[in-house]
Amino acid sequence: MQNPWNPMPDEVRAWAYDPTALDPCEDWDLALCWAQHERAYLELASDDSCPKRRYFLGVLYLMVGDAVRCGFRSRPRPIIEGLIDRGSEYRHPDIKLWQARVPATSRTAGAV
Repeated sequence: MQNPWNPMPDEVRAWAYDPTALDPCEDWDLALCWAQHERAYLELASDDSCPKRRYFLGVLYLMVGDAVRCGFRSRPRPIIEGLIDRGSEYRHPDIKLWQARVPATSRTAGAV
């Protein structure tokens, strides 16, 4: 991986499917949030054959939680809502649970 703080989607996928690969840098989950490869994260979190599936599910929760926590300054509300809505493209029960848990928080936080 050339730059773990700015990984390419293919590099993220290669790491995700290597069961022995360690995090390429400290705070790798934060690096992934900033890299903005949401489609890849949804794919990986919904693939039971991915050894790090749960890790990517955690990244999805982190992305939404961070946006809500900081009043959508890290990511605009429409981007977060689009990410949550994009989860409908995946049938995995963990993605469905993620969708069920986060919309109420993300869509009401900071509402006036």
